[in-house]
Amino acid sequence: MRLLDAEKNLYTVEAFLPDDVSMDSVKVIRERLEHRKYVDSVSFISADSALRDFRSHFSAEMLELVEGNPLPPYFRMTVKEENQNPGDLAGLVNALSSEDYFEEVQAPVEWVEKIAAWKFKMIFWPICISVLLLITLSLIICNSVRLSLLSRKLLVENMKYAGGSYFFIEFPFVLQGAIQGFLGSGFAVVLLFATIRSLTQSLPIISVYAQGVGFAFVAVVLLVTFLSGYFSFSTVRKFLKVKRSEQD
Repeated sequence: MRLLDAEKNLYTVEAFLPDDVSMDSVKVIRERLEHRKYVDSVSFISADSALRDFRSHFSAEMLELVEGNPLPPYFRMTVKEENQNPGDLAGLVNALSSEDYFEEVQAPVEWVEKIAAWKFKMIFWPICISVLLLITLSLIICNSVRLSLLSRKLLVENMKYAGGSYFFIEFPFVLQGAIQGFLGSGFAVVLLFATIRSLTQSLPIISVYAQGVGFAFVAVVLLVTFLSGYFSFSTVRKFLKVKRSEQD
């Protein structure tokens, strides 16, 4: 989801103006841009504002050898959500580049094309892997509980003969499965968290996309714990029903 949000932020076009452009011309150009196809919003950034923004993001030493303000004024435009695709973005850039009052028009068209080409794979394959892991988890837990039941077959039968209820017999196995799921998922989450933390320290730029992973990790642990308990319960209940039918 973070990557998809970052993709939306890429649909921004910056059109640079001459340094000596008048405010009357800026007003006229802005009105034209606001009525242009594909454009959602238009904002004007003056040369002084561009310089302040540059200094807030980069070292002031980069401008020591430059006299005055080397940054031109420009318009920043966002693309409408229904037109956020590489073709419409490239079309808007080409249309604006043909206008005489813009010195240069920039937009991350290549990045948008790369992300669009990989977006299906980045969504489809993680989902497939997650489903496969859940199926594998269910098989492992079911087999583990079944082996535990077989090893304690005599104990379970004695509990039934003693009048033990389904809950009394099932609860220890369900608790065992839930604890195994909690410990296993917790260990995996700790390793993944350590890996992500190491990556964000080495590459601070990806820290933006790692925000909120804590909630996702908690959700994963809770989900795996619940599924482990459920699969354990289902396996024990089937085992008891089979034994009951054999006795009948």
